[in-house]
Amino acid sequence: METPSTPYIWLSEQAVPLAIIVALLGLVMIVLYTSARSRRAKMNEARAGANEDTFVNSLLIYGFDPVIARTTFRYLQEKQRVSFPIEATDQLDEDLGLGVRDVEESVRDILKLTDRLYQPGLQHAPLVTVEDLARFVQASPRLSEIAA
Repeated sequence: METPSTPYIWLSEQAVPLAIIVALLGLVMIVLYTSARSRRAKMNEARAGANEDTFVNSLLIYGFDPVIARTTFRYLQEKQRVSFPIEATDQLDEDLGLGVRDVEESVRDILKLTDRLYQPGLQHAPLVTVEDLARFVQASPRLSEIAA
């Protein structure tokens, strides 16, 4: 095969393969968007009766502070824009769509909201679920305890 002599000739020979690749990428993006939208709709439907109070009550039976549970729920709904009712077993990355930076931001913000000190040494395992996040916040010392 000869090498094309000008960029215009090369581009004209590659137009069809490039168009196919662009069309396939567009199709993949459309499928991903509709899948995510469908998943959100199913989660909203499946969790129709769930709200902030049911979330807090589900954690109360395990000894969680209701203020921390309520703050965690509200933060994730309002600041991280989770558009469906949250459950304690929801995974931060897969279910809520939070990245590593989002989780780190959530930890620091919730600790500030609950007047707790950030001590990364308390975290011996990655935060995977909403319950893990609330547990880490609860395990962090209060700022008033440190001043005393």
